Amino acid sequence: MVASRIREVAALADQCTWNGVQEYDQINGNFTAPYEYNNYTAPVVGPGGIDHDILRMVRRMSVEEKVGQMTQLEVGQIIDCNGHLNVTAAEYWIGKWKIGSILETPANHNGRYNWYSAARFSEFTDAVQKIALEKGSKVPLIWGLDSVRGAQYVGGAVIFPAGIATAATFNPKYAYDAGRVAAKDSRAAGTHWAFAPIMDLSVNKLWSRVYENFGEDPFLSSEMAKMSVAGYQGNYKSDRTRVAACMKHFIGYGYPFDGKDRSNRHIAAHELLEYYVPPFKAAIDAGVATTMESYGVINGEAVMLSHYYLQKLLREQLGFKGTLVTDWGEINSQAQTYFTAKDIKQATQVALQRTSVDISMVADDQSFTETTIDLVKSGVISEHRLDQSVARVLQLKKDLGLFEQPFADPKLAATVGSAQDVETARNAVRESVTLLKNSNGTLPLSLYEKILFLGPTLNSTRYMGGGWNVHWQGPSEKEGDSVYQGFGDTILTGIEGVTGSVPVYLPGIGIDGAQLTSINDIVSAAKSADKIVIGLGEHTYAENE
Repeated sequence: MVASRIREVAALADQCTWNGVQEYDQINGNFTAPYEYNNYTAPVVGPGGIDHDILRMVRRMSVEEKVGQMTQLEVGQIIDCNGHLNVTAAEYWIGKWKIGSILETPANHNGRYNWYSAARFSEFTDAVQKIALEKGSKVPLIWGLDSVRGAQYVGGAVIFPAGIATAATFNPKYAYDAGRVAAKDSRAAGTHWAFAPIMDLSVNKLWSRVYENFGEDPFLSSEMAKMSVAGYQGNYKSDRTRVAACMKHFIGYGYPFDGKDRSNRHIAAHELLEYYVPPFKAAIDAGVATTMESYGVINGEAVMLSHYYLQKLLREQLGFKGTLVTDWGEINSQAQTYFTAKDIKQATQVALQRTSVDISMVADDQSFTETTIDLVKSGVISEHRLDQSVARVLQLKKDLGLFEQPFADPKLAATVGSAQDVETARNAVRESVTLLKNSNGTLPLSLYEKILFLGPTLNSTRYMGGGWNVHWQGPSEKEGDSVYQGFGDTILTGIEGVTGSVPVYLPGIGIDGAQLTSINDIVSAAKSADKIVIGLGEHTYAENE
């Protein structure tokens, strides 16, 4: 509540003049300029021991500074009523609570622009970094971003196929390519940590997140995971075009018993180890720097509070040595959603005592920070427990070069949306297309045939793109395809590019099933066509029930 009041006061001081309608940040498509990159194929050197200078830094920190390094705040808490950086709020969070990490794009949290270009994004992140170096602990921030399909939150960046489509190529090279380009474009925006790859096994097909993952085969998912980590991280301890990857969600998230996101999972112990663990073990062996724990409960035990899952299995048996972050508000959710703790204080205490969690993605308030400081100063949680986590967090920052250069590299912005990235993504799409049946020589289509194209997804970049596409839930109804500023493909534009003529097209129905073209008109057009191509699909979404 204190933070909310700070924002209100700052907003009044800023004299709110914005109507809240997001603007278009001009995207300059860089479709001809090539760039060079290190196609790193050697084994990734992942997290290991803690350097002596990091240990000395930890020893010099106060309890408040240590807890701040374990706190991750969503960017909306430092955006003012005009959609710009709220310097007062940023100084408050960094100065008073000494936070060490921020996540997300301003576009998803009432920022001025609906898709921040790398240049605009980096202006924001650099300004916040400057405050971090002058206030609070004076330690650089690590900025996390859900760059799960390329850096889809960076304006003009190439958006790659979703995980299920990447897996459909059966070629791990495309997982590598998507990770490499995502890393470069994320660093161009001044962010350093990608919450990817998503490695849940999509066992229950009713689950809304099936499309995000590499399918249900542990072997294929493992192979994709290894190459994805290599793409994101490469030689991340020296290559500043790479980011820290984050394998998620550990563990068993892909089998909600009723298909609803975050529902309970009933998974036998031997099945968990035989099917769900191998992709994560592969990512750990590949050197993944960070892990995100899973929402929800397995067999009645909350993952977030589980000593077995987040200490014994992850750390001791699988040998993970990197940084462990919670998912969004998951410690607080133990008291507010799952009722596995009586209040936030108990949830925080149990999470710190029973697990090896290093960073709380508390997101919206100071509850974790305030509560943890109180628990340590009252002797309930030892300061040594903080030291373990803070050392891992600071080592991660050092490995990413943030102590040397915490600001964005402006040269990288010129490579965002480059022609070679576009072609790389298109190659992945080409190989992901899956032919299920071809009776009577229906395919390939001929230039000399009369083809009727029918359906709402054929003429929409947004519907073809799905979720995690510009925004978390995809572009809004109001934005439609205009958010891409002409840089998005559709099936119809692709057909026109190949044939040189405008396709015969009828929408038929809307994405919600509403009739847009009369049955008589559809039947009439169909009678004069040799073949009909129908494009159906669903609204864009992510994490829906």
